[in-house]
Amino acid sequence: MPTTVRISNRGRDILAQLSRDAHTTMTDVLDAALESYRRQRFLEKASEAYASLPADSDYHREIASLDTTVNDGLERL
Repeated sequence: MPTTVRISNRGRDILAQLSRDAHTTMTDVLDAALESYRRQRFLEKASEAYASLPADSDYHREIASLDTTVNDGLERL
């Protein structure tokens, strides 16, 4: 169901420019931006949760063991 949301003039101008550039509606651009932001926040929260684990946790031991199994030369990049 459509609804009205207030945004700044600058935000509206950016939204309009992005929709013109993408040849789509401002609604589609806003929906895509919100989905991108939702995913970003999810990953940030997951990263914070992993970072808060104790250094001697099973997770860190598992990651350390996986680091030693890869010999693809990527560390030289």
